[in-house]
Amino acid sequence: MNRDLNDTMVFVKVVELGSFTAAANTLHMPKATVSRRVQELEERLGAQLLHRTTRKLGLTEAGNIYFAHCQRIARDLDEAESAVGQLQSGPRGWLRVTASHPVGNTWVAPLLSEFHARHPGVRVELLLSNDQVDIIAGEIDVALRVGALADSNLAARKLAVFHTAIYAAPSYIARFSEPMHPDDLIHHRATVQTNHRSAHGFAWTLDDGNGNPHEFPVDPVMIASDPSAVRTVMLDGEGLMLTSDVYVRALVEQGLVQRVLPGWRGMDVDLHALFPRGQVQSPKVRAFVDFLVERLNIEESYLEVLNDDTARGQRPAAAREARAKAVAERHQVLSEVAPKAAPAVARVKGKRSRTLV
Repeated sequence: MNRDLNDTMVFVKVVELGSFTAAANTLHMPKATVSRRVQELEERLGAQLLHRTTRKLGLTEAGNIYFAHCQRIARDLDEAESAVGQLQSGPRGWLRVTASHPVGNTWVAPLLSEFHARHPGVRVELLLSNDQVDIIAGEIDVALRVGALADSNLAARKLAVFHTAIYAAPSYIARFSEPMHPDDLIHHRATVQTNHRSAHGFAWTLDDGNGNPHEFPVDPVMIASDPSAVRTVMLDGEGLMLTSDVYVRALVEQGLVQRVLPGWRGMDVDLHALFPRGQVQSPKVRAFVDFLVERLNIEESYLEVLNDDTARGQRPAAAREARAKAVAERHQVLSEVAPKAAPAVARVKGKRSRTLV
């Protein structure tokens, strides 16, 4: 079949804008030419693609199928042209990112001003949802996911590993005392993040410090799909919470919550960046993911000290000092290396990110 891609792109624009007139104005060509090109496309395909009325256009069944495929082609062409252009001018364009509310609020949103300062040509559309958004159907550039990954054709890059433990507010301990062993958990009040109730009850999996996981039943006083709701209830002294250290970091620093059962830990949780395989070489995607890896690297020393301090039940003042020291050291290294060749900078960054990638 003798294909004319221009006719296809004209058809896509007509459907997207809803009229021949709007498409003609956008494409800077006569309306008659737009109409003729769509008609020639229909003749070549041997199928009617559009229902034409005096008021509006509508897609036929064949038109719906053809448009769905051609719209993806049009996006791919736009992305290809953008990628080539960005090789000269740097990353630019809209970046569509999805994450859960905790990840988005804790990690992404606070870093966006710094990311924009480095890459002013990139605009971020941040979609927060505790439900997993379909990356392909949702036209997502980057999805940040916590936990085990399902098998898929998506490309993935590990950004960080979060450690988890059980936390409680001092007011809870004052009212109900502190559990001395995980076997005591069943007699305590738990707050649990989950999307549904379980007919078989709830249990927390904890590591005894020697790499051996054990399950301990808990009795929730409340469950919620959003961890921020669980954290609020825990902060009010109503129950214990199994969560990542980083999610309650600020509360620990302020003395509002503390770790319990210091000899036991929850299971580690991975944070990954997922993206369609075709996006792996996209400059804006690569810039964003590399930025997150770098920033999480700066946090790494801080988190390690935080974990040690909370294990001893201490307020992590040393953690703040470690973070400041890590940031200062990194800036010093970059300032010393910057005047040298670019490959040297790449080697420094590669060495620091060895545990996260």
